Amino acid sequence: MNEIKEKMIKIITEQPEDSSFNEILHELSFTVMVNNGLQDSLQNNVISTEQLKKDVSKW
Repeated sequence: MNEIKEKMIKIITEQPEDSSFNEILHELSFTVMVNNGLQDSLQNNVISTEQLKKDVSKW
C-alpha cells in the first residue's frame, strides 16, 4: 500500500467510532492544509503579517 493511503487510513482509524462522514472528511482536509502550510514554511513561501493584512483588506 502506498504511503498516502496508509496516512489516510491512520487518520480515519484514529477518529471516534461515532464520527460522521463529514467529520472524517474535515479531519483529512485539515491534515492536508496543515501539511501544505508546513511545506510552504519550509520552502520559505510565506508573506509578512503586514502583507496579509493588506491583501485581506482588499476583500
